[in-house]
Amino acid sequence: MDGIDPNYFTCTLGEAARLKSQDGSFEPLCRTVVELIDHQAKINPESPALGFADFRTRPFLSFQELSNWSIRAAQTLSSQLGLCNENESSTTIGLLCTSSVDFVLTWLGLVRLGYSVLLLAPQLEPNAIEHLCKTLQVTQMLVNEAYRHRTDGINSDISILRVPSHQEYTASASIEKPQQNARISDIAYICHTSGTSSGLPKPIPQSQFGVVGAFPSFPGRDKPATFSTTPLYHGGFPDCLRAWTSGAMIWFFPEGHAPITGANLLKAISFARAQSPVPLNYFSSVPHVLQMLAEEDEGVQILQSMDLVGVGGAALPPAVGDKLVDAGVNLLSRMGSAECGFLVSSHRDYGKDKDWQYLRAIDDPQLLVFEPRENGLSELVVKPGWPFKVKTNRDDGSYATSDLFEPHSKKQNAWRYHSRADAQITLANGKKFDPSPIEGSILASTKLLQDVLIFGSGKDYAGALLFPGSEEISESEIIDSVWPCIEQMNAASQSHTRITKAMLVVIPERKGNKPLEKSSKGTILRRQAEERYADAIESAYQARCPSLSRVREIPDEKVSAAVSDCFFQVLGRKIDPYQDLYLQGVDSIACIQIRKLIESRCLPRQSGQLSMNVIYDQGTVTALVEHLRNIRQGTNLSNGDEEDAQLKLMHRLAEKYGDFQKAKQVSCRGRGNVVVLTGATGFLGTHIIHFLRQNGQVKKIICLLRAENSRVAYQRVSESLVNRGMPGLEALDRDQASNCNVVCLPCNLSIDDLGLSDADRQDLRVQAPVIIHSAWAVNFSLRLGSFEDQIAGTRNLINLAAEAGGRFILVSSTAAVSSSAASTIPEKMSQDPSDASPLGYSRSKWVAEQVCDAANDQLTGITSNSQLATIVRVGQLCSNEAGVWNATEAYPLMLSTAKITGCLPDIPNEVLNWLPVEAAARAVLEVAFSHCVSVSEKKPETRTSTPVYHVLNPHNTPTWNQLLVWISYEDPESGFAIVSPREWVTRLEKALGERKIDHPSQALLGMWKHTFGQNIDSEGCSDEAAKTTSKFTPETLDVFDKTALSYLDGNNPEQKNMGSRLLLGHWKDFETKDGEGNTILHHYSVNADTEKNDLAEVYSREYPVAIGVLTDSAIEYLIQRETTL
Repeated sequence: MDGIDPNYFTCTLGEAARLKSQDGSFEPLCRTVVELIDHQAKINPESPALGFADFRTRPFLSFQELSNWSIRAAQTLSSQLGLCNENESSTTIGLLCTSSVDFVLTWLGLVRLGYSVLLLAPQLEPNAIEHLCKTLQVTQMLVNEAYRHRTDGINSDISILRVPSHQEYTASASIEKPQQNARISDIAYICHTSGTSSGLPKPIPQSQFGVVGAFPSFPGRDKPATFSTTPLYHGGFPDCLRAWTSGAMIWFFPEGHAPITGANLLKAISFARAQSPVPLNYFSSVPHVLQMLAEEDEGVQILQSMDLVGVGGAALPPAVGDKLVDAGVNLLSRMGSAECGFLVSSHRDYGKDKDWQYLRAIDDPQLLVFEPRENGLSELVVKPGWPFKVKTNRDDGSYATSDLFEPHSKKQNAWRYHSRADAQITLANGKKFDPSPIEGSILASTKLLQDVLIFGSGKDYAGALLFPGSEEISESEIIDSVWPCIEQMNAASQSHTRITKAMLVVIPERKGNKPLEKSSKGTILRRQAEERYADAIESAYQARCPSLSRVREIPDEKVSAAVSDCFFQVLGRKIDPYQDLYLQGVDSIACIQIRKLIESRCLPRQSGQLSMNVIYDQGTVTALVEHLRNIRQGTNLSNGDEEDAQLKLMHRLAEKYGDFQKAKQVSCRGRGNVVVLTGATGFLGTHIIHFLRQNGQVKKIICLLRAENSRVAYQRVSESLVNRGMPGLEALDRDQASNCNVVCLPCNLSIDDLGLSDADRQDLRVQAPVIIHSAWAVNFSLRLGSFEDQIAGTRNLINLAAEAGGRFILVSSTAAVSSSAASTIPEKMSQDPSDASPLGYSRSKWVAEQVCDAANDQLTGITSNSQLATIVRVGQLCSNEAGVWNATEAYPLMLSTAKITGCLPDIPNEVLNWLPVEAAARAVLEVAFSHCVSVSEKKPETRTSTPVYHVLNPHNTPTWNQLLVWISYEDPESGFAIVSPREWVTRLEKALGERKIDHPSQALLGMWKHTFGQNIDSEGCSDEAAKTTSKFTPETLDVFDKTALSYLDGNNPEQKNMGSRLLLGHWKDFETKDGEGNTILHHYSVNADTEKNDLAEVYSREYPVAIGVLTDSAIEYLIQRETTL
């Protein structure tokens, strides 16, 4: 193309065919994926092959490791599936998994066993998954935990199996290749279309030759590596196999560990470059990713550092591409399809040719041609001589792509993409659908319309323009006439094709209006129509739609009906106005849409915008309606009134669930060696179960959790352990030396019988001497009422403990008492609901503690001579030995606000008493098993009171301000100011409002306003007062009595103060928090000259970890691993 030689990154299949015909050295020696991997392992064993910038797996796999691990994967999978039997009706296995090392190894293992693999995108609805499986006769699916819910409701004839973790492939496992390998005629994998309006995607098989043999094999070693942002199930495999065929390496963004944001991409690429033994000079992406990078100077700089930046999958906005090219980025457009592979690119002389949009096709009419169409456009047609096609749509074996192009005015054989001939709509996320059937169905459903135009290209969701046939028909009549049809289609279609009532735009019929322009075949000329009605289309996506302005005049008595209608339009179902919205399944995405509708329909323009969390803040439709009426009337809303109502609700809930008169009174059956645990999939719960397994006295652990059945419950617990760096339950089952049995039961804690069968409940009555209740919904956006199910679950578990003559341990939080006015918060019950921080989560914990106290008052002495319920208030936890930490804690959220406010608060009295989760888990267990120690031995003066323990790091150093000083010194480019707490809260509130973003810190804004200044808006409150009275977050105060913790864990080596190196490691994690509270992690290389005795310090600062800091034991492990490697 233009005399520029291709490379493995730019070479189309047409160019590959030409190169092979001219020089046989470009012909790959392999014809299957297995042959390719094993061949590269033989000739390039140490060359890097695959990396995921996730900081959890190994930095990368060599071709030898990839071959060996895939063999081990085959061995593991063969125990579940066996070898593929050619005589069986089905040889295809479904794979639904995050784009990860596990994905690649599972796929390769299945290929080694002779199976073809259906790659299922996680966005598919269950009916679409079932349709694909039925079409391909798939009877077994491998699914990882992240996407297990996507299989709910599919045909029970399809067996759901767990995707094995690569951590299960032990280094000592023998490497014996399966006796059967896939043949060249076998299908390597099967991808699928996005689906049409019917919600039924079509499978597209990819042959072994198509994914390996059609590619060229460029000679030489140490080729530049590629970094791809495309998930493997969405087209990442072609990039992957294109690189491997030429012995090159590819890196992937760590899907599932962090969202793709500009900041996260920069960190991931930096990590990959630091780890990669070969230069990382190629970048493969999709338009919306490049748009994110183009918005930041650092993003443009990283693209400038690449030799080539490839973009494909959809059209990149010209302004974005022009900006990058003008900045010196070597931007390359690449276009292909699952049906025909890599077709054309804009590879050229980048120094002289800036026409990045114009694709250069191979000049061979036996391979590709551009056939003339209307309006000076041409359609790309793939001819019979093209080396790879899985589909033809013409009698001569050609494939007409329906892609229309316009030629360059001066350059020969240069074409710019224009549109689709079949007018498929491509949404912003790349999902496509054909609008024609939707338009036809709507038109056929009513006689009131003369035309319908579905729109949505480049948008997040679709809408419809409705053209009435008469001026006399009202807007409401038209919408009412078509809505039943749209509802029916929405119910049967995939989510990306659904249309809400709010996205129905009626175009009034007026004299002189021209009808929609149509082709000679009667089809709408979509581009012309979209240009003509661009204003109407754009208005549909605005929060305040002009066409609805008249609805603002609705009287107050009709606000309730209007609000209910907004919910109905978004959800498609009625909502109980008196019940909690969260408990009725109103998710955060629905809240955004509902909020925008309410602003448009129920508020005058001068009222401003509603707060982002208004739906959850109000909790019910009735409360929301009252809130809106106050705004409409200009009433001076009193936060004090709302606060008093919440405090009264705390008392009411405590009384409601603290009545144990109906509990069965039984005598103690004696204590056995069984523990019942809730929250086994949570951060703390997984560590509790891990240490219980190591306790030789515990013979059985019964985990209660929400799940479809016992098998799913077991898988969820096992995968939660593995994901946090601990052995899964399967490892325990294989350990013959272990005497501990783990049973996982599906349950519903909010109902009286816990949702258990009579037999399971009876077993628990007999076997449950200790119940540890660690499960709780951690959602800072919810109000107290949304936690009622959690409180009910506490009462029901206490009833079970009473019936079993056992002991109940509530894992509470210091948040339940963190707003106490006491100088030192004692380890005893709180009697004042205002002691809890002003979050629904914190208040629900306070209520749960009151329920425990009521149980002790009413039941102790009936079931045993000791207190029935014990409370463990846990403070701020930090990472485990594997470096895993919850991403949505208060501290990470506070530090992440530096990105949007440019500042952090000055809190001089704040102590960073973070505690490793392992230490907290051990402390909880020591409390649980301390029943042999009388209460009087602990605190004689509180013999009859409910036992309360504070699980916190006892050290009082360092402080928050020390951390800020260290960050400023270590990271001078961080660029944040240190301001008063009140100033920080003011800036944060302003940033959240102006940016109109759903940053997770929004959920804690109310608590921070309450904490930092005591009436922050009052002129009488000085910043200095705010500092001295500040109590920041629930988990971080050094005002808690910790005598019990000292008694229980006084010699625990993990209770150490946080040093500067460890805290700076936390900052490196927290500064990259995005709007969803996720993290992309950092890597800092260890100097090769570092002495071994300095490795601990170096690793604590510089070793790549997942989320959090390395404990001493983790550092010791890494030192040993470094020595071994």
